[in-house]
Amino acid sequence: MKVQYDKQADALYIYLAPGPVKKTVRGGRNVLVDLDEKNRIVGVEFYKISRSVPKEKLRNISIELPTLTT
Repeated sequence: MKVQYDKQADALYIYLAPGPVKKTVRGGRNVLVDLDEKNRIVGVEFYKISRSVPKEKLRNISIELPTLTT
């Protein structure tokens, strides 16, 4: 997983899976969800992110994911 903040676009993008994007759907206010040809989520974009998160916090992004067990 990769997280990228674009200061100029004021957008935060979370890459969840490799592969081409077939379509993009709105996931909520200021949220776009990219899907592949099987409608699996490839990535999520949060635009106008600085309206929700202070810019100082965007400099140091940390994400914790739960450990999956089988």
